[in-house]
Amino acid sequence: MKTSSPFPLAVLSTTPEPVAVLSLDLNVDDNGWQQLLPAGLFRAVDGRPFDVPGHHWFIDADIAADLIALANDRLNEVVIDYEHQTLKAEDNGLPAPAAGWFKTMEWREGSGLWIKPQWTPRATDFIKNGEYKYLSAVFPYDAITGRPLRLHSAALVNRPGIDGLQAVEALAALSLNTTLTTTHPTEHSMNELLKKMLAQLGITVEDGKEPDQAAALAALSAQITKAATVESLATQVAALKANDNGGTVDPAKYVPVDVMHQLHAQIAVLSAEGNASKLDQTIDKAKQEGRIVPAMEAWARDLGKQDMAALQAFLDKSKPIAALAAMQTDGTKPDADNVDPLATLSADEKKVCLATGISEADFFKTKKGDA
Repeated sequence: MKTSSPFPLAVLSTTPEPVAVLSLDLNVDDNGWQQLLPAGLFRAVDGRPFDVPGHHWFIDADIAADLIALANDRLNEVVIDYEHQTLKAEDNGLPAPAAGWFKTMEWREGSGLWIKPQWTPRATDFIKNGEYKYLSAVFPYDAITGRPLRLHSAALVNRPGIDGLQAVEALAALSLNTTLTTTHPTEHSMNELLKKMLAQLGITVEDGKEPDQAAALAALSAQITKAATVESLATQVAALKANDNGGTVDPAKYVPVDVMHQLHAQIAVLSAEGNASKLDQTIDKAKQEGRIVPAMEAWARDLGKQDMAALQAFLDKSKPIAALAAMQTDGTKPDADNVDPLATLSADEKKVCLATGISEADFFKTKKGDA
């Protein structure tokens, strides 16, 4: 069975973690040890793993120790079959005979993870006769770190290229969902991490169910948009802070708010005083010109307070009354000290002054003394 996608099928669906199938040359040492995984970073000849950042798997002494501990915790040995028939049996219905078994493993620094298989007689003949040349490891891995999580199985294969590896990997993904069980906490690290990430987006995934991909993508898109908006606002705030003169205010450009309030109050008072003074002047002038009678003053003052323009328009249209203008002494008698005394001389008295050559002033003084 082949798949047209270069990506592990386990990432797309059925298994909680991706699965790798890796083939290495059957390079057996003199004591029967076989290299299963290389040390450090490694990947398949077709470029996998595509779903891991950097496209590499990774194993070191600590990771190897976990794999060895997990294998030792199991009662059964790990199977080595032919062409991964253990994974294919459910689909093709054919037997899956073992080529060997292993449980003994060790880490060799700089070389990798080695196993000591117990080959069946038939497998031994195949290997000696060159009928099988490669050993292929099957292991689920963390798609974030590329770390192998456990050893599922191995197989004798003769197709180490892209086609063979991808076909076996797809079958492995379909089978591992039901055939692999363990209680080791690191196996579900990717699954739990995915759940936590989705929870941050407001999406809850029930155990045993797949997340709603459309909802997850929509929520992620909304978060990205929100982050972009926040970043834009932060940039604008930073720009404003950079232009605020270090938090100080230029007194030549800005006035404190309380000073402005006081200024407005003073302007209002001055305006009211100015209006009152103008109103008084307008009414006094109107009285002097005979445009209003004393009885109209209170009315004119109220109108001026409400609408000065309306009062002025009324006064402009009013015709002055001469009699009223002459009476503008507020009902008081003229001051006698301010009256010209010569104006009190009669016409006959003025004629006497003219005939005798006596000035009117001297005549007035004589008259006043006589009185």
